[in-house]
Amino acid sequence: MSTDTPATFPPLRQSIWPMVLLFLAANLYSIDKGIVGVLAEPIRREFAIGDSEMGLLLGLAYSLLSGVLGLGLGWLVDHRKRRNLLAGAITLWSVSTIACGLSQGFSHFFIARMLVGLGEAAVAPAALSLIADLFEPRHRGRALSAYLIGASVGSALSSAIPGWIVGSGLVLDLPLFGTVAPWRSAFVLCGAVGPLIGLLFLTVREPVRHGLSDGGADLARFGAKLDHLWSMRRVVVPLYAGFCLFYVALVGITAWTATFLGRRYGLAIADFSGALGLMLLISGMGGYLVSGFLSDSRLGRGSRGRIALLAGLPLLALPSAFATFAPGVTAALLMLAAIGTAMPILNVAMNATVQDILPNRMRGFGYAVLGLSSALIAGAGGPWLVAVATDHLLGDPARIGTSFVIVGLPALLASFACFTLAGRAIRPAPGAGLVSSRI
Repeated sequence: MSTDTPATFPPLRQSIWPMVLLFLAANLYSIDKGIVGVLAEPIRREFAIGDSEMGLLLGLAYSLLSGVLGLGLGWLVDHRKRRNLLAGAITLWSVSTIACGLSQGFSHFFIARMLVGLGEAAVAPAALSLIADLFEPRHRGRALSAYLIGASVGSALSSAIPGWIVGSGLVLDLPLFGTVAPWRSAFVLCGAVGPLIGLLFLTVREPVRHGLSDGGADLARFGAKLDHLWSMRRVVVPLYAGFCLFYVALVGITAWTATFLGRRYGLAIADFSGALGLMLLISGMGGYLVSGFLSDSRLGRGSRGRIALLAGLPLLALPSAFATFAPGVTAALLMLAAIGTAMPILNVAMNATVQDILPNRMRGFGYAVLGLSSALIAGAGGPWLVAVATDHLLGDPARIGTSFVIVGLPALLASFACFTLAGRAIRPAPGAGLVSSRI
């Protein structure tokens, strides 16, 4: 474990500017990630595709390239300047978001969406590694929640902005492309801000890395990193599996939420986008505000306490799987808010746990492995499983909400079981309140 003292961490005044940029990056990340789900119906109609193909654009397209290259990105986070990686990644996904809006068919959109996923795959490992070196451990939960609140704001805006653009019929006249449809205009406008934020990251001072000692292990080698994680498999496997299974339910439900509301209650995007955005904002920000204090409190202090907290969150999210039984839109949004509230608490507790149990030269790689597994299992599988259940098990597009039960319920219960197993496997390091680095 690290032997750094609090005095070795940068003073607060030096951490404010990078935190502001990380907040904005998380904001843009969520907008550009979530906009496809909100605009799924006009995209599906224009490209003349079914739910299963749309599920591929929502899931596999976003996760494929990031899954293939994710471990390499994690290695770069551990051994290169994170500010440069963030600058390049934000620029890449923003330009690719614009390309999504200008795509001329399914295959073009699929490729552009892969590049969005690749750019965003680098951000979480780099940002979380950076925060670990900007703040001492007892303040990291609140720092993580402050960063991730940006994601909640972005999730709300990913519904409100395209809903307003489509509802108002806003079109853009672009050189070479002419007049583009409102849904295309939404992609172009949402992607246009990112390159500026990316350039601003070049003004950030790279902090000194902390916690570099790991008993002499050469963690610069790829194989050594894998060996280190494997030595911790009794905790890492169920811990990561619990996270992935939670995200199967989360991504499967949230990617199709706008489509569900439109089909179940016969509404246009503009009719519910404001209310959906407000729900995402309140549940996300509320969850992150609570999560920072819970994670740093005596209840969630140390890895064992945080894993106990993680085990309860899939149960908190269960009402969202049953949103289709709600009598109206307001009740459905309240039920969907359950998983939106559990998600930020899970993110902060999970990320703080990874920071606790892994040394510095393993954090980027550890986050990348988590990102790889969740991208391939949850990011690709969640939306597609909901689409397959709707198309092939139910055979009725109007019953997409029933697919939330079919996919979400078993995934959340299995997530609870995995987190419980991880909690039983963990043991404290001698003379410390954290997990041993060898389990």
